Amino acid sequence: MPNVLTEASVVTCIHQAPVQLKASQHKLTVDGQAVILQRDLIGALVNNCPNKGPGLVPCATITTIITGVSTELMIDGQPAMLETATGLTNASPPAPVMWQVKSAGQTKLAAK
Repeated sequence: MPNVLTEASVVTCIHQAPVQLKASQHKLTVDGQAVILQRDLIGALVNNCPNKGPGLVPCATITTIITGVSTELMIDGQPAMLETATGLTNASPPAPVMWQVKSAGQTKLAAK
């Protein structure tokens, strides 16, 4: 089973710019770090994306989650996010710009 994301996780756009992870809940934590929910990732900010230049739009926010939403672990009616998570940012072109998890930041809590 994949590990659950927390505020200690490392998530980046494909250009390696970090995503700001801020949990909206603090009922469930791992090593003192709050678990990240689906609602926490949509709209999350991407810091200092280097995808800049004529005709390019740098990654600024997460717009879509494609995979990595827990089907079993819910908090306040929202699914927890897993280390298998991927999705899209607002950046362009030439193709859809992805984000990914580099590290779950913990190995104590896993879910489906």
